[in-house]
Amino acid sequence: MNELDDFFEAHCDVEFLRRQNIADYWDEKHSNDLIRKFSLRQINYLATIHRYGPCSLQTIMHHTGLSSSAVSAAVDKLVMAKVVTRVQNEANRREVLVSITPAIRRHLNAIDTRFCRKIAGILADCTADELSVIAQSSAIIRRKLEKQMEIAQ
Repeated sequence: MNELDDFFEAHCDVEFLRRQNIADYWDEKHSNDLIRKFSLRQINYLATIHRYGPCSLQTIMHHTGLSSSAVSAAVDKLVMAKVVTRVQNEANRREVLVSITPAIRRHLNAIDTRFCRKIAGILADCTADELSVIAQSSAIIRRKLEKQMEIAQ
């Protein structure tokens, strides 16, 4: 057994819970609600833009795994739906930055809040020592991943 097997399994479980949380939120909304106009895949793209935005198409590519042309097409559709905007990056005129609009931000914030509550509920019976270990381990993993992402850019 690899020392990191538990980490990889936990990552898969958390990612599954995140996706399930988005699907549950989507399912609960009325058919005429703005969020219901988008596929779960598009909501994941919106969540990426929400987290890293305003961000470049390159950033979206990096975090979604989509090709340049696929990101461009996905963003075009979201612009036409009036849930994201494109603006010229004043620091780099060759770059376009993508941002979500307030209309969709409310939904994405609600999804994030629900997910945080779900995780907090799962961890509610942890001891103070267990929570400390989780927090310390998470901080280490986050620092390592952020450092790697800086190198990749």
